[in-house]
Amino acid sequence: MAQTPLAATTVLDLSQGVAGPTAATLLADFGADVISVEPPGGATERRLAEGSAFPNVSRDKRSIVIDLKSDDGTDVLHRLVEDADALIHNNRPGKMTDLGCDYETLAEINPELVYCSVTGYGEDGPYRDRPGIDPLAQAISGMMWTTGEPDRKPSRIGVPTIDSGTGTYAAFSMVLGLWHARETGIGQKIETSLFDTAATYLGNWYTQYSMTGEVPQRQGHAWDGYAPSGVFETGTDPIYLATPFQGLWERFTHAIDRNDWVDDPRFESNEKRLENREELTAELEDEFRSFDREELLAQLVAAGVPAAELQTVEQAAHDEHLHERGTLRHVTDVDGSVVIATGPPVKFSETPGTVDDVAPELGEHTSTVLTEFGFDASTIERLMDENVVNSP
Repeated sequence: MAQTPLAATTVLDLSQGVAGPTAATLLADFGADVISVEPPGGATERRLAEGSAFPNVSRDKRSIVIDLKSDDGTDVLHRLVEDADALIHNNRPGKMTDLGCDYETLAEINPELVYCSVTGYGEDGPYRDRPGIDPLAQAISGMMWTTGEPDRKPSRIGVPTIDSGTGTYAAFSMVLGLWHARETGIGQKIETSLFDTAATYLGNWYTQYSMTGEVPQRQGHAWDGYAPSGVFETGTDPIYLATPFQGLWERFTHAIDRNDWVDDPRFESNEKRLENREELTAELEDEFRSFDREELLAQLVAAGVPAAELQTVEQAAHDEHLHERGTLRHVTDVDGSVVIATGPPVKFSETPGTVDDVAPELGEHTSTVLTEFGFDASTIERLMDENVVNSP
């Protein structure tokens, strides 16, 4: 098997939460030696959602603990930067300068360093000093306005989609920066932000508004552009069905042996189906009550109709497809318990990502990493005694 793409790449991960750690985890999946530089007490992802975030955003990393609020701690990080290829953090604008770890300072130490910041709103602009987290980005971008049922308050998307997306953009950008540095010997600073990611996701909505002058409204589980679409009850469990084109509508009617609907003047075109959506939904669900969900889906999928199970988290966590592909897997958590967690989300034919190790204990690799970076035993002992660095 070919060498993993990011082998011999060292990344210092100073980030906490979800977005930054997600980026560093993606790099670790493909061979980077990611050193999680945690503060005393540990990074926040160890505690987020009862610790459930940690196995998903910290796999295959090594953990060291450095008190960057101390001068000696800053000196330790500077030593690590000398031989690192990349660094990622998610401190607010100005904080890294206060710590003596801003890009300009670190680039003097290592001109080839790829330095990535993850912030709420970016490092310039009128919102730069605002605190930023995933739901705020959903709210201010308009994403929340478009989510939920039309007769209720706007709704937050339940998972941290903006955190995850920003982490993906950050990882992609860092790979480009690493490629450039190896070609030219010149590093660079990369900025990502939650607001920029959310706005990028909303691009088609902004364009639609600018073209038509109409503000997109909440549509709930359905879609205003075509019918049928949305969640439908069956004789057992619900499904999601979508027929965005007339040909798919006709294919759907054939699949459930309701060819009469094709010529029904209420449903003969998408425009008519939208006008008569309530009647259509009532007739669909009346028809579906005679079906077991698995039976109905088998017919629809065989006919090439876009439909899927509406699964609970419990059901999806045990989905055989996700486990067979390695997207979900059973791993051992830091406390020794076996949990379900994610693996690399993309598949490569020649250089696949791997999960070789579980998320680390806090400071598990402090002594090992410092030794690798040239610290002698007496210096490490002194730093430990002074609580500049820590290990279990």
